[in-house]
Order: sequence, then C-alpha cells, then structure tokens
Amino acid sequence: MLSAVPLDFGQIFDPDEYLHFMADTLREEDTRAQVSFLERTLELRPPMRVLDLGCGHGRHTNELARRGYGAVGVDLVEGFLALARAEAEREGLASAFHHGDMGAFEAEAFFDRVVCLFDAFGYFDDAHAIATLRNVHRALTPDGRFFLDVRTREWMTRVPAVAVTERGDGDVMIDHHHFDPITGRFVDRRTTYRDGKKREVAFSIRLYAFTELRLLLEATGFAIEAVYGGFDGEPLSIQRPRTLIVARKTLAPSGGGGAL
Repeated sequence: MLSAVPLDFGQIFDPDEYLHFMADTLREEDTRAQVSFLERTLELRPPMRVLDLGCGHGRHTNELARRGYGAVGVDLVEGFLALARAEAEREGLASAFHHGDMGAFEAEAFFDRVVCLFDAFGYFDDAHAIATLRNVHRALTPDGRFFLDVRTREWMTRVPAVAVTERGDGDVMIDHHHFDPITGRFVDRRTTYRDGKKREVAFSIRLYAFTELRLLLEATGFAIEAVYGGFDGEPLSIQRPRTLIVARKTLAPSGGGGAL
C-alpha cells in the first residue's frame, strides 16, 4: 500500500485541464522517442521490471508495457491513474498502477530500473526528496539503475515572469512565477480560463542544481553514470531546460517507508 501526503495534487493538477493545456508537450511521437532514449541509456531489455514514479496519466508506463516491460506506475492524482488504467485496459496492456507517494513506499529489490520523469521530483521538501531516493534504492535490484529527469535550475531562473498558453476559443492558461533563492523553489501562481470559467491554483517545486543532486544521489547510495541536457542526448548546459541523470545503485543507505 502506498500512502498519500497532505497536498491536494488532484486540485493542483486537474487531469482534464492539464491534458487540455499541455497537449503540445504530450504528443505520442515524443513519448515513443523518450522511451526509446530510456531504453538506450538504461540498457533496457524486455522483460525487465520498470517503476515509473509520478507517472501521471501513464504515457511512459503504458509505452514501456507495449514494448514488453513489466511496467508499474505510481502517482498521487487518482484522475490521472484512472486514465492510465483505462488506456491499459483498452489495449490489453499488463501495466499496473498504484495511488501513492514516491517518498513513502517499499519494494525490496524488485525493479530492474526506476524512472522519475518530467518534474515529478521536488514538489515536497528536501527530507521527502531524500526519502524518495532511499526508497528508489531499496526498490532496485543489485546494480539496478535510476533515471531522474528535472528542470535545469540555471535555465529556470532566467525564464520570463509570465507565461501564457492559449488553446483557442478563449481558453488560456497564465502562469506568474518566480524563483525564491532562499528556499530554492520555483513558485507558480496559475490562472486558467476555460469554457468561460476561471480557476486559480498555487504551487512550487524545488529546483536542484546538478551539484546538489549529485550529492543527494551519492549520499543515498548511487553513482552517476551519465547526465544529459535533454532527450536528444545533448550535454547538460545552462542553455538547456532539462537535466537528465542516469545513476547506478551501489551502497546500501539507511531509512524506511511504507509497503508497496
């Protein structure tokens, strides 16, 4: 059983609204290319078992299942999981999905690979991040690998303070955001107008410098094998919006969690 944390992700990330406004970043061809990149960099071979933390509506989990992997997804938004399960059922995929918190689960040496993609890491505090990495370490088989995908901190500190996403017919999403150097968090106040209705939410995400992530990973029993600036395999750079890390399980850290 995966336990939830006291933050209403279902309110922050309404699935229908999210998929409506983020459609351009969730294209099927991009998902397939991203999973192909995972296969290359993680040396994936069916029927390896892969855990997808913060899986959202299951686009990567289900694509992994299509390719013959034992794919399991975990997320805090029930609405996303319902969509993921429905897709898996329609296609007869063997994917499994669990509602819960990546910082509070236990799956002892069960997965060959663990992935955490597209900003799922960092919504809570640093203690939660460390707990997540310890749980990932325990979940991996000996010499298993972890793929972590986050926003590049140096890139994000320079983005414009207002971002507008338009979907036509008056549907618009406006993000007012800033970087707080005291907390290291990217704070976002989001307003959406859809079908004549206005909705406002506020959230923040911890932006880690690569050097911070390296320290956290090494402290929790990982060795970094590679780092990239995007799914095209280009090097990490302050000119690239994403930081992708491949880490291998090494030493055994301490800590505990709930049951998976």
